[in-house]
Amino acid sequence: MARPSLSRDPRRGGRPRLFLNGKFYAGGTNGVHRVADRLLRELDALAVAGEAPARWDMRLLLPRQANWAPRFATIVPMPQWRGHTQLWEQAVLPFAARSGVLASFANFAPGPHGRKLTMVHDAQFLLSPESYVRKLRWGYRLLIPRGARSSRIVLTVSDYARDSLATFGIAPPRHTHVLYNGADHILEVAADATVLARHGLVPGRYTLLFGSASRYKNVAIAFAAFADARLARLPLVVIGPSRAMLEAAGLRPPADAVFVGGVDDAGLRALYEHAHCLLYPSRTEGFGLPPVEAMLCGCPVVAAPAGAIPEVCRDAVVYAGMDDAGDWVRGVLTLAEPGARAAKIAAGRDRARAFTWAAAGVRLAGLLDDLLAR
Repeated sequence: MARPSLSRDPRRGGRPRLFLNGKFYAGGTNGVHRVADRLLRELDALAVAGEAPARWDMRLLLPRQANWAPRFATIVPMPQWRGHTQLWEQAVLPFAARSGVLASFANFAPGPHGRKLTMVHDAQFLLSPESYVRKLRWGYRLLIPRGARSSRIVLTVSDYARDSLATFGIAPPRHTHVLYNGADHILEVAADATVLARHGLVPGRYTLLFGSASRYKNVAIAFAAFADARLARLPLVVIGPSRAMLEAAGLRPPADAVFVGGVDDAGLRALYEHAHCLLYPSRTEGFGLPPVEAMLCGCPVVAAPAGAIPEVCRDAVVYAGMDDAGDWVRGVLTLAEPGARAAKIAAGRDRARAFTWAAAGVRLAGLLDDLLAR
């Protein structure tokens, strides 16, 4: 006997109705937005395959303005006037989604809607408030807890993040479920090694770092480590912001650091595959996607044992003290030893294979199916 649902629509054959918050499609493709997009793609793929989402009436509420939303096979787009604004998300979205369950995957959700699932990726805005501009910091403090506390289900990306949300009173543990990110998207594109040629990089003769001016990313310790002459043969390659941007934030990158700017997944895969290692010195991290991507590509990792990194990476990486530059030097040099390097590459690939988008999609579909049936 079918379970009753408050969100069934007789005009759609009694199928439970799921509204998907697509406001994020009007923003840039940052990490949170990419996760949200991939989860929608996984729900769409499961529906095509005849799994649980095929029984739902899925509607994507997204901005009428320019956006980067893909074409879905089973999810119906419903463009919204001023759907790119916070006012729309908080005041109009609850009304637009009133006849069904609402799912939001980019941290924010409207408080008034009662039947909803919300994904809050981490509590960084409270753990490291100085990393956010004042307006953004206070907006996060006001709106994220409001949306999370009023949700039937809250998703987050690790046990560490779940504990952080509980500690700060953002989301009660009994309503919070861990949905690990996938990382196998990095293997879905062929590596584009032209990025190495453009910047004069020699395979195996450089280290990688994602640049950031945010304090919790702790890139200063990596810069300090590369003042050591023993690392002179392994120039630091910085992905993302320019030298000028980092220096404006008070950071001092090595004089010989190579700045490659933003790179797509094809270029990133090539950088991973040919690097000596990836450095990941964050003081706190809700999940830590780059180390998992790197490990899948056979790139060993030196990381700080902070945030969710020990939970996600376990013993597959080399750990270095987050404030000990000498420890980072030793970590990089350890990976020059063939035996140690081979062991970490093998352990990294084995651990990283546990994080797939298909698994995330199946778990998400199960949680939504239960919520839609209540």
